[in-house]
Amino acid sequence: MSCFKKILLSSLALAASIYATERVYLAPFSMVGLNEDFGIAAEKLMNAYIDDNGRYVLVNYAEEDSVKIGDRESANKKAIEKNCTKYIMAEFTRLGENVITAFKLYDINNEAPVWSDRLKAKNPDDFDPIIQRVAKNIGTKRKATNDDDIYTVTEQETKNPKKKGVTSYWGGKIVGSLPLNPSDAKVDAGLGLFVLYDARDLLFGFDWTMTNLGEDSDKHTLIDLTLSAFYPFTTSNITPYAGGGLSYSWRTTRYNSFYDNNKHYHSSKDYKSNGLSMQIGGGVLFNRASRVMFIAQAQYFFDFFESSFIKEQKDTAGNTVTLIEKKHYMNGFKFGLGLAIGF
Repeated sequence: MSCFKKILLSSLALAASIYATERVYLAPFSMVGLNEDFGIAAEKLMNAYIDDNGRYVLVNYAEEDSVKIGDRESANKKAIEKNCTKYIMAEFTRLGENVITAFKLYDINNEAPVWSDRLKAKNPDDFDPIIQRVAKNIGTKRKATNDDDIYTVTEQETKNPKKKGVTSYWGGKIVGSLPLNPSDAKVDAGLGLFVLYDARDLLFGFDWTMTNLGEDSDKHTLIDLTLSAFYPFTTSNITPYAGGGLSYSWRTTRYNSFYDNNKHYHSSKDYKSNGLSMQIGGGVLFNRASRVMFIAQAQYFFDFFESSFIKEQKDTAGNTVTLIEKKHYMNGFKFGLGLAIGF
């Protein structure tokens, strides 16, 4: 039993050593041409964001550490003394109206950084999004410069089309529908218009779609006015999302030259129905940070009202003698590809 306990404790100790979070020493930031108070604020931001990220345990320098600003050797020595495996050094340099920020992550006793990046700030307000992106990417294969999170945007980057706050998109789309009830239905094409409001953590949509467009008299024309809400899984430029909404829908079918259940002849007759429908699905937003956005989506829909379908009835010789009306709750899939302009 004691042997088993020793093995168990050894295994737990090994697992703890493997998954232990690395300790990283944060050297004082170098501020060239800037007030030293900005350096203190930047260090506190780095500490907060790295703590939020959880990959490293950050050990802040203290005044008694006697680490010279910008001195790699003294930072390396102090990191070893404080049982850290890595240390971070940063430099903020004012050049005219801009500030160049440089960040480096070193392994102890190694002169070459294992991670480094350089970003440009327009003013001190940019330090927050820059440090947030660095804290998220430092020590990984990614660069903060290439981080595509559209909500950690600097003043410098807003010279390009970046997104802040709620944005609306207005556009059109090509749509298709595949009703599953009745089972012999086929894919119909159509058109749509939509408005999409991007509130960062939620997407709100309002759209109008129409399929079949009256091409075939024996197939339903589907018209939907839909109000939707979606959850975006990322804040990147290519964003998958999922959600659903409610529609007010119209279903219309025209049949030409047929006999009804009482064997009365009709030259044509419209079968119409309308009511509420549910839409559930998702899609992908492309180029979300730009004025021109592309959307691809697929949804499952089901009606809360019945629509009329016509079934042919044949005699023993195989001739159509009458058409019988059947009612079903229509359901199926809808697809869409859209292009929109952001405002």
